[in-house]
Amino acid sequence: MHPVMKKSFAILSLSALLTAGTAYGTPSDTFAAESMKGNLTVSFSMKEEAKTIQATGVITSIRADGDHALIHIQGVGTDGLVLNVDKDTVFQMADGTKLSLADLHVGLTVLAEHSIVMTMSLPPQTPTSKVTVLDAKIQKDLMGTAGVIEELHSENKDDLRIRVKGEGLTETSPSEIVLNLTKDTAIVDMNGKKVATSKLVKGANVIGFYGPALTKSLPPIGTAWKIVVADKEE
Repeated sequence: MHPVMKKSFAILSLSALLTAGTAYGTPSDTFAAESMKGNLTVSFSMKEEAKTIQATGVITSIRADGDHALIHIQGVGTDGLVLNVDKDTVFQMADGTKLSLADLHVGLTVLAEHSIVMTMSLPPQTPTSKVTVLDAKIQKDLMGTAGVIEELHSENKDDLRIRVKGEGLTETSPSEIVLNLTKDTAIVDMNGKKVATSKLVKGANVIGFYGPALTKSLPPIGTAWKIVVADKEE
């Protein structure tokens, strides 16, 4: 029998609808939540080590406070999953190269190893022990816009331009943007799995990730690094 395991992690001011006293997990798991100085401190106490499961997804936001952070994957708003990470969480590339929390950014596809215990908030939150970046390299300073494809233009299979209107995912991201796709642009679903370019149609819900080099036009124009097709499979 493993000794009692206690793990506490601070969460940035959340309006994320945590239901105190309730969580998904084994019957022996207990969950507590309390408000401290405007922040929410969540503690899990388990009589035995919590089982872990894995989830893959594209990072849509990171809210950090020192060694603690909330990493949102698999969607925006109330969709997806929030990974609670702290100083004990391992960050690495797929080849084992060590990373730090500061190396992560929106747009990265990650594999997370997290507890089976989850809050009943929307989106659910879970303690995370390991985050592995599945992209070949880190791409700093990425921005993101989530919304609907309002317009699509293509002269050939290698020349595609989309106009996305919705909301910016970072402080400097515009709510509307025109993105040029290249042969290097990754097109994936919410879990980071590659999908066909044919999924990009007018009216489709997408999340576009791009670098800070944008035109000064309205809307600004940039080059897409990754496009996430947010529509769920029927």
